[in-house]
Amino acid sequence: MENCNGTGSLWYEQIQTELFLKIKLVITSVSCLVNLLLSLPLLFVITRNPSVQHKLRYVLLANLLICDNLQLLLGTVHFSTSFYLLHCSLINCFMFIILSFNFCTVEIFFTIAFSVDRCIAIKWPLQYETIFSSGRKKTIVAAVWLLAILLTLVALFVALNKLPMNVPIERCHLFIVAPCLSDSGIFEGYNTLMSAILLLGSYVCILGCLLLLCWDIRLFLKTQRAWVTLVMQVLQLIFYSAPLLVDIFLIKNLKHMDDIDLTISAIFNLGISLVPLVYGYRSVELQGLLWKLLPLSRNTIQPISC
Repeated sequence: MENCNGTGSLWYEQIQTELFLKIKLVITSVSCLVNLLLSLPLLFVITRNPSVQHKLRYVLLANLLICDNLQLLLGTVHFSTSFYLLHCSLINCFMFIILSFNFCTVEIFFTIAFSVDRCIAIKWPLQYETIFSSGRKKTIVAAVWLLAILLTLVALFVALNKLPMNVPIERCHLFIVAPCLSDSGIFEGYNTLMSAILLLGSYVCILGCLLLLCWDIRLFLKTQRAWVTLVMQVLQLIFYSAPLLVDIFLIKNLKHMDDIDLTISAIFNLGISLVPLVYGYRSVELQGLLWKLLPLSRNTIQPISC
């Protein structure tokens, strides 16, 4: 892995490459399909009902669902191409890594905004509309997407000037791409530092909002519905963030363990697919709107979820 001349020093395998890529493709494509099927009804009711469009949490949820589906679609396209060719070019690998990282950034920022929105709505309901005015809601959403686009453009500009274009590699990982960049040590250090600041800062903020809400609504937490929702949110956060942390900080130590790599991918995709279940279908308001879409729903009593 010391050079980028395509002689094979960048390649490694524990499982045969074709089988490895096939498993990756199956995991990602199934997750993409499941997440799309879960997301479409939620996106439909959010975009078709003005009563929920002016609420920040549903605007954030819609953008979160779009981000997750784009991320899974990107993975499906990448692994489909890699499986067909049994390799990918170095520049395509770098683009996939950067785009995936920025989708994760968008996901984390929207999750933070969602947590802060719920915290303010419950603790300071009278000041909520003042804090999150219509203009600020649009600014928050636009700022998150613009930041991700800016980071992507900067990273691609650097890559196009420092990476060889058509060097084939079998496995796409940051520790394979980084040595091919000049000043790769600086690049890896910057990536680790930014990831640590982003992830640790984000999760401290999310955890702080969660603990604050749990203290303020401790009586409400005695209900079964509240506990189910809380446990699902914690599980989704763990399933999404744990593989991300391993992939950033520990993957170099696991680079010859394809079974662990596949397990990380499966858990990460599960964390993404839990987003519509945790933040969408647990909402009583969205449940009511979804129920109205069902045939004969007006003649039946709406169910109350536990």
